[in-house]
Amino acid sequence: MVKRCLVVDDSKFWRMILHDILKKKSDLDVHFAENAVEAINLAFQVKPDVVITDYNMPGLSGLLLCMYLRSIEGFENVGIAILTGSDDVISAFWASKSGADRFISKMLQRQQLEEEILKFVSEEKFVCRLKESFLKRDVYWILESKMKNEILNREILKLIDFVRDEGYVLRKLRDLFLNFSPFAAMHSLVLSPVEGRIFSFGKEVNFDELKEKLVCHLEKPIQPSQWSFYPLKPIKIEPLSDLFVYTVKYSQNEVGALAFEEPEEIFNLTSALNDAKESLGLLFNALNVVKELTVQSSTDGLTNLLNKKALLANLEEIHARSKKDGNTYAVAIFDIDDFKKINDTYGHIVGDEVLKSMANLLKEKLREKALVGRYGGEEFVAIFPQVDENNLVKIINELLDKVRSFKFPFVEKCTVSCGVALGKNKQSALETLQEADQFLYIAKRSGKNQARFSFL
Repeated sequence: MVKRCLVVDDSKFWRMILHDILKKKSDLDVHFAENAVEAINLAFQVKPDVVITDYNMPGLSGLLLCMYLRSIEGFENVGIAILTGSDDVISAFWASKSGADRFISKMLQRQQLEEEILKFVSEEKFVCRLKESFLKRDVYWILESKMKNEILNREILKLIDFVRDEGYVLRKLRDLFLNFSPFAAMHSLVLSPVEGRIFSFGKEVNFDELKEKLVCHLEKPIQPSQWSFYPLKPIKIEPLSDLFVYTVKYSQNEVGALAFEEPEEIFNLTSALNDAKESLGLLFNALNVVKELTVQSSTDGLTNLLNKKALLANLEEIHARSKKDGNTYAVAIFDIDDFKKINDTYGHIVGDEVLKSMANLLKEKLREKALVGRYGGEEFVAIFPQVDENNLVKIINELLDKVRSFKFPFVEKCTVSCGVALGKNKQSALETLQEADQFLYIAKRSGKNQARFSFL
């Protein structure tokens, strides 16, 4: 079976030497090119099974030629040898990443050089499997495709600098992919063991419905400890349209998904997503790493709620936003009644179980309504970013009823007292917290197992 060989060298002298060496193999069909651009065009025509190229050439080097050929489907199993001269210095890193099968020195003795080259071209494993659909594509198409791919990936990787602001990063991704196809809305799922986050841009939708549609596209979805949805409180829920969902992977693990509603040019969008799959995986993994580190530094180890430091940071942020937007926020402090007696009677292990049960109750009842954390000991704090006073009273009272009827582990009965204050007209977040604490004290002194409100 005749093998096809492509020789690339800008030196006529070396083309003649290589011609003399290769003509000794009668089953070899040899073609020559004087530079990398000519070689790429010729490679699509002759479909070589082996390529022998000089390293140092004007324009594109042999190393770049190798990288370009390796990136084309069908050239993966072509044998590529790079010839190096006395002045050529190749980084070991780039040599390993180039895709070259062998580096052969031109400084070898003629007999040894001949043996090395003939041995290389005789290896049976080298074969070109280029499809016919590629034959009309020239080097300029390749270079343009590569340039577009690099620009797209560079734009995505630039977003890694902003991974602390997930909303900003995903909004920028939405803007980027709009360049490839118009679509009605984009929804993003970022998935890690500590938290699953869903972001919607362009439409406010039902959280549970969107979550179900996104998760069902994953083969082995991670089960996160909790879920978050942005925007927190959709104003006007709209029905979901048909979704085109793209799964984002990092090291074969599913780390998220991008869902597009009503994309007009699915082929262009799919091509862009596939070109960017590695960069998207890196970006989503970075989002998850930062989230996990943030959770570790801001989470109470026993209850998995926000710790005191994180609570106060969020409270300061919400207070500042309230002064700017004119919205009213509220702070509620919950204290487990007679908790010391529980510890003394049943022991601290049971006391810890009561704290965890209370944390789960608060998290479940106040999900999507408030930020909940453990303030210290048996005290918990809930911050409501936006409130309606009448509805807030109802929520708190229903929560206290839930606690009264709940069967805590090993404990016959457990109740809580609560103090609630509004952030309206407060000079600082701390002032709101202190007022809530004052009304908690009133609730305790009034018999416990009740809530007291600063606005009633």
